[in-house]
Amino acid sequence: MTEGTTIESELSRVVDGDTIRVFLPGQTQDESLRILALDTEESHQGGGKPVTPWGKEAKNKAGQFFSAGDTVLLEFPGNESAEVCLKRYRGNYGRLLVFVYKDGKDFQEEMIREGYSPYFVKYGNASFAGHHERYMQAERVAQQNFLGVWNQIEVNGSEIRNYAVLNTWWTMRARVIDEYRKIKSGYPDLLNTRLDYDTIATRAQSGDTVTVFTELRSYKFAGQKSVVVRIGSVKQPFSIFIPDATTDEGQKILNLLENRYISKGDDYPRRSYAYLTGQLSLYRDKPQMVVTDAEQIKDNMTS
Repeated sequence: MTEGTTIESELSRVVDGDTIRVFLPGQTQDESLRILALDTEESHQGGGKPVTPWGKEAKNKAGQFFSAGDTVLLEFPGNESAEVCLKRYRGNYGRLLVFVYKDGKDFQEEMIREGYSPYFVKYGNASFAGHHERYMQAERVAQQNFLGVWNQIEVNGSEIRNYAVLNTWWTMRARVIDEYRKIKSGYPDLLNTRLDYDTIATRAQSGDTVTVFTELRSYKFAGQKSVVVRIGSVKQPFSIFIPDATTDEGQKILNLLENRYISKGDDYPRRSYAYLTGQLSLYRDKPQMVVTDAEQIKDNMTS
């Protein structure tokens, strides 16, 4: 069932329907995991989504599946060594990104099939084809039987999240990421601002000109003229710097970002991902790329 690099860990506790804490091998401090393919509703305040009754049920379900002290199998979405995976596969806030199994049972598949979560593809389809097919089929089963998140009135009393709309946007993003995965095989020098962050930081020291694939999450003015575009990651703080957004070309760049790439919440989705080509540099020891021409921002490697 597993296709990626795996390690065994001891479960510390369940945090939410899609988040657990474990003791990694040789560690005495537990670490938070973000479980791939899942996006359960919230069970407690603190996130960007509302707390829902079904979010609390998802946490309860995870608490029934896992118990403190359980041995769980963590599978990374790649085949590098465990040492590399522990550094490479981390989310915006530094949490490990993994699939989780216990006693040979796929936790993701069970949660999706029973309607506790949609098959979450906002950041890409499952990286292994077998996983993707299982989770797609599990979601179809939940939808056919009107279970959980697919029956908002029954589980929450009202429609709190419109999964039909969300899934349409997530699927579009997943297709863009699938296309990137194919392109990457033909362009080994293409860098990903999340997966290849250490390489980008090193090459920024040399001022190299590169092409990166990245999510464009938000921007803000830094002074009266310059603009900083961020990818939304605390763990991988890469930014795009537009020196003068008041010029005609600077305005074209902002218009392109707003109309094509940067989403404004779930109700105003955009493409999100782009290929940027330019010179890297360091600003306050963090890598950035200067963009002065809208043609530096593309949908793919040829457009």
